[in-house]
Amino acid sequence: MLETTPPSTSTRPVRLRGLAPDDADTGGRRMLAGLADGTVSDPPAARTLALPPATSWLPGLVVCETSFDEELTLTPGVVFGGWIACLVDHFAGLVMLSAIPDGSGFLTAGLSVEYHAPLVPGPVRIETVLTSCSTRRAVAEVRFAQDGARACTGTVEQIIHRTTGPHTERGTCATAN
Repeated sequence: MLETTPPSTSTRPVRLRGLAPDDADTGGRRMLAGLADGTVSDPPAARTLALPPATSWLPGLVVCETSFDEELTLTPGVVFGGWIACLVDHFAGLVMLSAIPDGSGFLTAGLSVEYHAPLVPGPVRIETVLTSCSTRRAVAEVRFAQDGARACTGTVEQIIHRTTGPHTERGTCATAN
């Protein structure tokens, strides 16, 4: 069974179409649990880009409590916006792993980021919620907060495809099995 630490201030998303049942033991959920407990290695891109892991998750919801270092700035005192966009895509992928059934994969179809206030070096909370889902498309919202105020919101549209069976599509970059 999954071992997760429920996010303390978040509400869990309602069941959406096309997702694995909340109690399903999927490959994506096993991967998230393994990443959290250190029994699964980070994917190569996550290692190269030093992407922070989720600190807690439930199906359709991923939270990361982390801190941004000064090395992530281009303009002194402001975290590089491209790094933030990378994190938006990363956490949207993690929330997909928490939710889709085995035999499904996903690819990013679109990504947008709105910066409400500068993100600065220091503590940050990243909360990702799967806001809509069908059997073919999903949308995740990634929210960044510092000092209790929202600083950035990212939205990612994912295309969901089969990774097994007679109609398997090419391009299974991020799969949940």
